[in-house]
Amino acid sequence: MMKKTILAWLVGTMIFFASSAKADKAAIDRLTVSKAVTHALANNPIIREADERIHAAIASVKSSRADLLPEASLNYSYQRQRDAPIMMFNGNVIQTAHRRLYNWNVTVIQPLFSGFALASKLNISKLDVTARQLEKEQTVLDLIRDVKSACYRLLLSNRLLKVSDQEIDALSAHQRNAELFFREGLVRPNDVLQAQVALANSIQQREKAIAEVKKAEARVNRLLNRPLDEAIQLMDIASFSKSMSLLNGKALSQEALTNRPLIKLLDISLEQLRQSLRIAKSEWYPTISLLGQYDQSGDNPGATQNDYTNDHNTSIGFQAQWKFFQSGKTRAETDRVRRQIKALDAGIIRYQNQIREEVRNAILDCHTAHKNIATARAALHQAVENWRITVLQYKQQVSTATDVLDARAFLTQAESNYFLANYDYLDAVAGLNRAIGKKRVRNGAEINRP
Repeated sequence: MMKKTILAWLVGTMIFFASSAKADKAAIDRLTVSKAVTHALANNPIIREADERIHAAIASVKSSRADLLPEASLNYSYQRQRDAPIMMFNGNVIQTAHRRLYNWNVTVIQPLFSGFALASKLNISKLDVTARQLEKEQTVLDLIRDVKSACYRLLLSNRLLKVSDQEIDALSAHQRNAELFFREGLVRPNDVLQAQVALANSIQQREKAIAEVKKAEARVNRLLNRPLDEAIQLMDIASFSKSMSLLNGKALSQEALTNRPLIKLLDISLEQLRQSLRIAKSEWYPTISLLGQYDQSGDNPGATQNDYTNDHNTSIGFQAQWKFFQSGKTRAETDRVRRQIKALDAGIIRYQNQIREEVRNAILDCHTAHKNIATARAALHQAVENWRITVLQYKQQVSTATDVLDARAFLTQAESNYFLANYDYLDAVAGLNRAIGKKRVRNGAEINRP
């Protein structure tokens, strides 16, 4: 009885974990666009790469800070002379040291003044941490845009595949009608042939649509760091936008100049160049260090015995070094850095203008795509009605087979244009989000927030 109970418990546990695993996999596979973005930010290797660059910059700060702190070194030496060292005193030969001499010493150096070079290097390394963090922010913005764009492309591909399936169903029904009418002697054989050719073309287009779906799935999986051929279920947009608030281009441009990581990164680079200028100027100043040393020498490996002088000693002092002439190198180096600062100042203005243009173009893309939605929606309604009337007329032998095929082609194109306009709008909104450095656009631009 006990064995059966344990066995039942084990089986139940295995079933529970198996069902939990399936549920987790289903939760991963059935994604919304926002969940796909979250999954990509947590798993895409480009984020881990950015994090490692930040950690590397933090380590560089620790290294630069260590240059300001004391540095200790240990030296050990052995020397053997052929003749004993001597000196002459009143005609007498006096030995002054052992022929074999062991020496070891510990030296501590504390930098006191380096012409502000060490402090400037520390500031540069701290700024570099901020720069790597800003680079990560830009990476996140780019990844969000890429994931949204890939998801919208996948959703559009699925929609177009459904449109292709509907076209095949409709043309198959038309072919059956044409064959029936031909057997009854109501139409010419050309009607059947035209229906067959149109159906064959539609089947070929469906194969292309299937390939586009697979390509779009592979791109989403790549961005989510999943196997490229892994199946994915992406929830479609519940409803498309019907209205859109007017976007304030001036306000959004100012927001972009305030929030875009690129502008902040350029400011950081400018400050780093200013610190580099201080480093270059530091060559005009002397460097001063405090030195402390403990020294021990003798005729044995431990240097503990010395018959001629004290076997150990301690000293403390200062060391100053001044390179007062370097053939114009310092002046040339400072001039080089100044030129770089001026070049970056000009570059900042250029990038600001470029960002303003990006925002302006993104706003135009949003308005254009949104206007196209209304046009495509009206065209779709007209194409649906035209298809309904034409099919009905063909059944009554009022319209021709060519009219039916044309009506179906118009409907397929209208459906494709409608879905393309809607997803183009969502993609344009994602582009505007990135352009202003935000995940979502204010002022009502992002009506749909999948």
